Amino acid sequence: MNPMRRAQGFTLLELLIGMTLVGFILTLLFAGLNLGTRSWEAGEQRMVTASRQAIVVGFIRHALEQTDPLRWRVDGEDQLAFAGEAESLRFVGSVAMHDGASGNHLIALDLADGEVGRDLVMRWQLPDSRAPGFGLLEETKPKVLVKAVRGMAFAYFGAEADTEEPAWHDQWLHQKAPPELIRLRLIMENGETWPDIIAAPRIRTE
Repeated sequence: MNPMRRAQGFTLLELLIGMTLVGFILTLLFAGLNLGTRSWEAGEQRMVTASRQAIVVGFIRHALEQTDPLRWRVDGEDQLAFAGEAESLRFVGSVAMHDGASGNHLIALDLADGEVGRDLVMRWQLPDSRAPGFGLLEETKPKVLVKAVRGMAFAYFGAEADTEEPAWHDQWLHQKAPPELIRLRLIMENGETWPDIIAAPRIRTE
C-alpha cells in the first residue's frame, strides 16, 4: 500500500465496513443479554409458582387429613358430617387459628367465579349444635386458594357397602364413615394440570 495513503487514514468504505461490523457485534451481544434476562425471569417466575403451588397443596392435604367423623342428628337420624361431590366438598375438620389454637370447623371447598375463569375457594365456620348441617357456611366469606381454575374434580376411594370392594367414586354422600382416600385434581386456565392432591383422612374415635 502507498505510504502516503496510509498516512491519510481510513477510507470512507473502510469506516463503513468497520461500523457495520461493530453494529453487528453489538446486536448479537444485546440479543444474547436479552435472552439471558428473559430466561432468568422465566425461571424465577417458575420457582415462585412452584413454591406457591407446594404451599397450597400442603395446606389442602393437611385440611383433608384432619377430616373428623362427626355425626349430627337430623330428622331423628344420625348422619355423617361429610358431603363429597365431584366439584365440591363439605366436611368437618381442624383449622388452625391466628393465635395458634385449633378446633373443629365446618369446611367447604368449591369453585366460585373469579377474575379469570373460576377460583378454588375455601370457607370455614364454627359449628352450631342447634343447627346441624352445613348451612352456616353459606354466610361466610370465601378465601381464594387457587385462581384461574378451568376444572376441578374430587374423587373418593372406599367401599360404599360392606359387600363391595373399595373403588374410586365421584360422590360420597350419606355414608357411615369418611372415605379411605380423597383425591383432588385441578386443571388451570393456561392448560396446566396440577399434580393430584391425595389425602388419607385420619379417622379419629368419635
